[in-house]
Amino acid sequence: MARGRKKQYQKEEVLTKAMEVFWRKGYEGAHLKELVEYTGLNRFSLYSEFDGKEGLFCEALAHYLKMAREVYLGQLGSSPSHIDNIYGYFDSIQFGDDYHGCMMVNTLNNQHAVPALAFEMVTDFIKWVRSLYLENLKSAVQQGVILKQSPIENWCDLLLSFDLGLAISGIPIKTLNSGMLARQCLDALLQAQHLDAPASKINIENNNV
Repeated sequence: MARGRKKQYQKEEVLTKAMEVFWRKGYEGAHLKELVEYTGLNRFSLYSEFDGKEGLFCEALAHYLKMAREVYLGQLGSSPSHIDNIYGYFDSIQFGDDYHGCMMVNTLNNQHAVPALAFEMVTDFIKWVRSLYLENLKSAVQQGVILKQSPIENWCDLLLSFDLGLAISGIPIKTLNSGMLARQCLDALLQAQHLDAPASKINIENNNV
């Protein structure tokens, strides 16, 4: 009985290499010739295994998001949920000399060019990240760190915007201290909640801690 031709590559290794090309060049800038040369695939395998450039991009993006998920869970997903998880996440961000942006943000910025599935994948992932911020802020409310009437849904949007914005700012400014900036942002929100709240409400909240 005839057997199919044995694969001459490791899929995860191919996805890692393809991810690097798409990450550096973007979807439009990554040409088939470069993808074939860098990954070691031949054109037949690229189409038979990944359904062409679009399919390879989506799988490479999924590979990237899997790694990003582990990073977020390692910080924002730590148990118990607490505002310190948010501080810890931003403290962990560093921008090296070879940093060329976030593949997730790059995908959002190129909605006009990337496959619709890829844009949907990133959108869903960002919603999930927002839920991690919200869980930590809700716990901070329960712990009395944040006043109950504070608009933590708005705070989530601010933190998420700050997070995604750093991914862009880190390209030209390698010395960004994201931990310090995030701490200043959160501390300002924590201070503002007391300025906005009537004195009677502050006393009630403090008595309930």
